[in-house]
Amino acid sequence: MQPVYLLLGLGVGAVMALYLPLVGTMGRALGSPVLATVPFFIVGLSTALIATVATGQVSDLSRIRSLSLWLPLTGIGAFLMIVGSAHLIPRIGASLFFVVVVAGQLLVGAVVAHYGLLGSATVPLTLQKLAGLALVITGAWLAVR
Repeated sequence: MQPVYLLLGLGVGAVMALYLPLVGTMGRALGSPVLATVPFFIVGLSTALIATVATGQVSDLSRIRSLSLWLPLTGIGAFLMIVGSAHLIPRIGASLFFVVVVAGQLLVGAVVAHYGLLGSATVPLTLQKLAGLALVITGAWLAVR
């Protein structure tokens, strides 16, 4: 693996560790985790459009029409993630929230990679990898107890 990609992944994790609790704060301030998604997605869409213009990809927007109809439905997953974080973080705390989120990501990610689903590279799930997943999940759980 290239170190730059690993550092970028670490950065993405750091951003998630900050913005998801902020969504929880927004949900509390607005009195609704569902309502908290509205400014989140307005700013997200605006940022995406600005980045599209800034990178000179405006003419490529027409390619969106060629996507399979189910692919844009991933926005529902983003909505559920934002509502879930806005609802759960104020109730269980950011630490425990991230432990269960990471556990879910690791478990589902291992299955996706094992079978090469959703365009993922195929990475066989071995006994050693299962042991590693169990250690990571156990370690994260112990860290927030």
